[in-house]
Parts: sequence; structure tokens; C-alpha cells
Amino acid sequence: MRIGIDLMGGESSPKELFSAVLLAAEQLNVSNVLAVFATPSAIEELQSSKYPVLSSLQHAQIEFHTVSDYIEMQDDPLTAIRHKKGSSLVTGIRLLKKRHLDAFVSAGNTGALVASASLSLPMLPGISRPALLAVLPTQKGQVAILDVGGSVSCKAHHLVQFACLGAAYQRCSQGIAVPSVGLLNIGVESKKGTLEVRQAYQILKDAQEERRSLGRTPHMDFLGNVEGLEVFQGKVDVLVTDGFTGNILLKTSEGVSSFIFSHLKKMFNDSASKPQYRIFNDLQKHFTYSEYPGAIVCGVDGIVVKCHGNASSRAMFNGIMGAIQLVKKDLTTQIKAILAT
Repeated sequence: MRIGIDLMGGESSPKELFSAVLLAAEQLNVSNVLAVFATPSAIEELQSSKYPVLSSLQHAQIEFHTVSDYIEMQDDPLTAIRHKKGSSLVTGIRLLKKRHLDAFVSAGNTGALVASASLSLPMLPGISRPALLAVLPTQKGQVAILDVGGSVSCKAHHLVQFACLGAAYQRCSQGIAVPSVGLLNIGVESKKGTLEVRQAYQILKDAQEERRSLGRTPHMDFLGNVEGLEVFQGKVDVLVTDGFTGNILLKTSEGVSSFIFSHLKKMFNDSASKPQYRIFNDLQKHFTYSEYPGAIVCGVDGIVVKCHGNASSRAMFNGIMGAIQLVKKDLTTQIKAILAT
């Protein structure tokens, strides 16, 4: 298995992200290759640093791929991928398209990553635009949310496609036979929300009723509109929204959980017992984004994982390991087969 890792373009230094590569290599066997993409100066700095020497006979191999450029966070996505064809991000996606890589992981420019993937990789059946899919914990398991930043605005048919992608993902990753799906809205009534959301509501409802009238099992259980307060109650397995709203939901939930745990930590101070601290740490880990494997560029024929722009070494490590699990599950092939039925 060959996993490409982009060390450039994020808010964290290549050195910090490379420590995640080393940690992943220690836990993987020699049949795996971690292909690292970075500029000559970054690679020179990494190779001159005093990292532990890993045995190539016991651990995953690390390959350094020199690139001429990288896409910065403030770069316009489309302009950047046109003019920076030798960048780490574009190079990694190009090698993924050629099947020289099994997956690609990056903490770089989100728009450029999604645009490069959608322009270079074939789309899955019935999908015209990819979505960023992320999972969040709820009272009843994990909810898959899409889009969380791939497309700022969406038409009704895009939201419908996102629902299909999310349901297929939950069937493949969590083994849920008929995932429940909801549209994020300001109320549960069918007439609430924007025109696009109202139209998507009707399309999904009609499609579900049609399959049932024909005696066919629906691909999803469409429950209608879902308010924000219901998301973490676990009402649905898949939450559908546009990338603008989804990204705000994701970042706000991260910020709120961080605030709550910081406050609790101050309250505990030195008075908490070891069992209490153990419970606190386990709970905090459950709600910390760096413990999750990043977002998936869902809808393209290839595994592309987007880590947080300010991803820590821990977050990048989980992104790499998450990508490996997706490859092992052959996620893209499974989703493709479901969408084709």
C-alpha cells in the first residue's frame, strides 16, 4: 500500500507533520510505503534533523518526493492548481490518478484540494460535485456530515447527491443497512429553509416513496429536516447541508467542545482524583477533532483525506491511519457499487 502525504501548505510546519509520518511508519509493516511530498529546503531540513532511524525490514518505508512549489492557504484554488502544477498538492493528486498512490492526505488549501481532485479524478456514478465528509460523535454513534467545506453554495440536486453519498458511506463504514438521513435546517417543517433545501426535501421524499411503492428497499431512511440541536442527539446517521453551513457547524462544535473542556479542566484543578481525571481525559479525547481521521473528499474515484489546516502531528497521524483503513475497506469501490444500483 502506498499513501501520499503532503507536508506543505498547511499552518503546521513540515517538521511537525513529518513526526506523524514517523509515528505511522513505526506502526506499519514493510509492505507499506509512505510517500512524502515537500520542497527541497523542507526535505533537507527533515533529513538533517535527528530523527530515530527506523529499520526498513520491520517498518513502513518512507520515500521523499521533491516538488518545486506548494499551494498556500491564501491562494485562489483554481488559479493555484493551474499555475502551480509542480506543487505538492497537485503532484500528489496526479500520482493518485495514475494509481501510483492508493490514497493522498493533505492539510493544505481545502479549495485547491477539492478542485484538483474533482478535475483530475473521475466522479462516481450519479455524482456531479464532490463533498467533504466528516464524522462527529453523537449520543447514538457517529454522524456523517456533508458538505463541511467543499462547496460554499449548492443546488438542490447537489444536496440530494450528498445524501446518497453519505448513506453509501455509512453503509460501507458502519454497516448500517438503511442509514437515516436528514437535511440541516432552521426548523423541521417542510416549508422551512432556502429554496434549494426545500427542493431537496421534496426530491428525497418523493424518491423514497417511489421506491417503497415499487416494493424496493430505500437506500436511506429520509427523516426530513433536522435542527442543529438534534444533531448530537443522534437523530440521523447522515446530516446533509451546504459547505458554508456545514463548515460553520463543524468549527463551532469544535470550539464549543474546546471551551467546555478547558473550563472543566480549570474546575478540576488539583482536586480531582485519578479515576476522575481518567474519565475526563477519555471524554475529552472522544470530542477532540485531532483524534478523528480528517474529512474525506467524497464523490471522486480515489481516496483523498483532508486534515485540518492547523493539523497537529496527532491529527495528521490519524489522517494517515484513517486513509489506510479506507484503502483496506476498498471504500471507493463499495460506494461506487451502491451508487450504481
